[in-house]
Amino acid sequence: MWREPIEIMVAMGHGRSYGQDSVVLGRKISGIFPCALWRDLQNRAPLPTTALITDIGNDFLYGATPDRLLEWAEECLDRLAAAGAAASVTQLPIGSLERLGERRFQLFRRMLFRRSRLSLSEALQLVRGMNEQLTAVGNARKVPIISVSPNWYGFDPIHIKRRIEREAWPEILSGWRATSESIAPVRSSLTMTAYLAALAPAEHARFGFARRAAQPAARFFDGTTISLY
Repeated sequence: MWREPIEIMVAMGHGRSYGQDSVVLGRKISGIFPCALWRDLQNRAPLPTTALITDIGNDFLYGATPDRLLEWAEECLDRLAAAGAAASVTQLPIGSLERLGERRFQLFRRMLFRRSRLSLSEALQLVRGMNEQLTAVGNARKVPIISVSPNWYGFDPIHIKRRIEREAWPEILSGWRATSESIAPVRSSLTMTAYLAALAPAEHARFGFARRAAQPAARFFDGTTISLY
């Protein structure tokens, strides 16, 4: 989408919360809103910036209320606006969740969010309400709210199928482009895929042991960098 060197800054992680620490499979990581990404973004020289806010629904499984979760998301939008970023937000995958049975929902909840007692019916109610609130925020702020297709998901109801990623991500990121020119994803080698998967975030803990890594975590020959938080 950009031919010049770019600086990629990502706050990511399975089961990541927007506002509080979370632990999934022994890996503890801070919330997105309190993480060091915002400090580093503020300290960098101003550049044309785009941003994506996605995977908002994890916090419902940590007991966060819709109002609190929306507050965290809007605070992220405020910080991005202060940085001059053109932001987009994805809705929660309501279509995928509607196809779930209670048994499969409970299976994934117990594997990834063991302390949660949320039922499927409660989750559906929360997700529908959050999507409506995100649409209202998008209209008020003039921020694109991207709907997600249920066809992007399979047995796993919240992670896009690998074979669909080359179709889904260009659609998710289409709001970043001023033209209708199609986006052609670049295929990555197995070596590059393994290298990217091994990059360490600025701070996290594994089974109680704190770990830190200098950022950017990756630098490429064309000047592109990747920083993980």
